[in-house]
Amino acid sequence: MKFSRRLLSAALSGIFICSSALSQAVSADDNSTDIYDTIISEESKEKSEETNITEDEQTSETTTETTTTTTTAVETVKAVASAAVEVPFNVFDIFTAHQGYVENLLSSVNKYRRAEGIDVSEWQKEVDWQKIKNAGVEFAIVRAGYGKYRSQIDPYFDTNIRQAQALGIDTGAYWYSYATTVEAAKAEAELCYEVIKNYDYTYPIYFDIEDACQLKLTTEEVSKITETFCSYLTEKGYKVGIYSYTNFLNTKIYKNVLDKYDVWVAHFSVEVPNYNLTEYGIWQYEEKGRIDGIEGDVDLNHAYINYPSIVSPETYDPTRYPGITTEPQYPEITLDPGIANGIDISEWQKTIDWKAVSEDEIDYAIIRAGYGRFLNQKDKNFDINMREAEKYGLGRGVYWYSYATTVENAILEAETCLEVIKDYKLDYPVYFDVEDPIINRLSKKEVTAITDAFCSVIEDAGYYVGITSYPVFLYNKIDESLFRKYSVWVAHYGVKRPSFRYGYGMWQYTSTGTVNGIDGDVDRDFLYVDFPSLIKEYHLNGY
Repeated sequence: MKFSRRLLSAALSGIFICSSALSQAVSADDNSTDIYDTIISEESKEKSEETNITEDEQTSETTTETTTTTTTAVETVKAVASAAVEVPFNVFDIFTAHQGYVENLLSSVNKYRRAEGIDVSEWQKEVDWQKIKNAGVEFAIVRAGYGKYRSQIDPYFDTNIRQAQALGIDTGAYWYSYATTVEAAKAEAELCYEVIKNYDYTYPIYFDIEDACQLKLTTEEVSKITETFCSYLTEKGYKVGIYSYTNFLNTKIYKNVLDKYDVWVAHFSVEVPNYNLTEYGIWQYEEKGRIDGIEGDVDLNHAYINYPSIVSPETYDPTRYPGITTEPQYPEITLDPGIANGIDISEWQKTIDWKAVSEDEIDYAIIRAGYGRFLNQKDKNFDINMREAEKYGLGRGVYWYSYATTVENAILEAETCLEVIKDYKLDYPVYFDVEDPIINRLSKKEVTAITDAFCSVIEDAGYYVGITSYPVFLYNKIDESLFRKYSVWVAHYGVKRPSFRYGYGMWQYTSTGTVNGIDGDVDRDFLYVDFPSLIKEYHLNGY
């Protein structure tokens, strides 16, 4: 590590600075309120509406504080430091100038560059770095170790780092975690620092959190563990990132933690990684790659950020890095509108002009039949919506909003649903809408049993059955075996593709859509499976 970075780290660690701009660069925001809210909100993993202080309020407060304190931040440092030590020359002018240089680099719009790399550990044993470079590898992320004991330092780390760097290959490092507590994460971070501190890097230091022992933890626990490790190394002056596979990133770490650090995502055998919660800097796209100079398999990676300009601006030589762009060169994700356009509605849309709806290129409607387990919870507008939709040629399906917290209640809800829909032919599935906060408190095993109970009763009655919810709920609360057993209708807004790696027949892509004939917002949907043909072919849903 360069002397200048050590000096900066020591200065920032020893002096409390009010400027939020500096504190964000160095450590976690100590003023944030309960960022580890255990309520998983819709696909964001941020604080729920029940939290007393929202992120917007925090941002507003931070902005105000920054405005009033940034102009005095350097003066504060000067005053505190000069009281402690005798400064032989004005180091703060140098510090200010250097910070301005770095901030100018970081604010540049030209920070993206596509690069090809690998990640290695002792499992690759001895490698020929000259052959690796000749094969076109531009960067390598090298495992420094794993766990919290010195015996777990990667025995090839020093050799790999030195030989790669000697040939001009950009390098970063990663630490594989087994931490299941904040204390263990702190111990891992301390050991990682001892291992990496005597080397320079041009790529981030990554916290690799993916082990099976961490899957049993809550999103809150994993987020705290991740924040503990990453903030410790950030305070030491490193550019820090988080590595894991898409499902883990999508479901086990709050978005406001992911937002603070760089993301390295793993997803194999796909055209694009199924991750879109934040910008990602590296995509590990292959785990069984082959590179000249390495015997056996090696992980292959695409990088999208010009990390050398950010991680090591003091030594950055732009002539070494052609192809810098203003936008990340991600694989293109195009919006797939499916084969038909639909809406889903309930009594909350009140009176609907179905003729106008049909003339607005809407092909089908999923209509709420009701909620709960009592017949008086039938949707007040269900019958009129069903008749009018059919009158104007729209295909129809239904959904039932669940409050069931036991298998017994789920069966009662299914029986009530059957009573409500028994007089109608349906072109689309009967969906079990499982998302309510009261159900979110249950275990994955309990929610899986409840979902299967409802769907089994409906299926046994001769209907095509589906499950609907948002991705985080589906991942965290329902066993994947049900996604093969029943169709999925996934809700995910503001993205070009749902963050759900299993198959789905419908996608609810917005909750604020507009349609002629309906006053106010309405859910809009894309269809990917020809349900009407399947249902009629197999004589389901009253056909």
